Amino acid sequence: MVCRLIANFDLPPLRIIGEQKELHFEMEWMAYNSKEELDKIQYFGDQKESRKDLDLLIGTAMIQGKDRVGFIPLSSLREKIESNLDKKIGIVFGREDRGLSNRMIDECDFLVDFELSDRQPSMNLSQSVSFVLGIIQSKKEHTNDLIKPESFDRSNFYKYVKEVFELIEMNQFHGRENLAIKRFQKIIDSSSISKEDLNFLYKIFQKIEFKVKNEKKN
Repeated sequence: MVCRLIANFDLPPLRIIGEQKELHFEMEWMAYNSKEELDKIQYFGDQKESRKDLDLLIGTAMIQGKDRVGFIPLSSLREKIESNLDKKIGIVFGREDRGLSNRMIDECDFLVDFELSDRQPSMNLSQSVSFVLGIIQSKKEHTNDLIKPESFDRSNFYKYVKEVFELIEMNQFHGRENLAIKRFQKIIDSSSISKEDLNFLYKIFQKIEFKVKNEKKN
């Protein structure tokens, strides 16, 4: 089920802490139309090895405690990820029978509080993964969105777009400095832009910035 979700959301390969096991027909059946994700699974010997290339690790423990890293509400998860798009992020889920180990929790930068009902305060693995991915990928408007269109400041937006143009070396478009941002600004100012359009444009430039910076790192 988790491999199908990875294919659904076009995510990097699944990581598992533990020994690699032989695939059996039930796993292939559960990964219907996404069997290639089973072949891509990455196995790691311990917690530290599994996160050594990650800048940010988010845990999904259900029980809060004084000895654990800070919890954030599930409603803040999307905002937290969008504010760290320049980083390599991992989300870790525990076993269905035991949850995350204390060692794995210690490796997390923070934990997500699922805010579940006392009637049933736990989820199985596939439910947890689909629940979290649904929150992250949701296109619905949230009060915690990075851009709040009702109070949108175009001057700050144009300043950000100009920085992205400089990053992708478009600040000297057709040999004229700042021509790209001037033309872009003219297009936006002469258009009827909705709230959804503003969010969409901003996220496009965020993705461009993240991808270019990532490529330069590598």
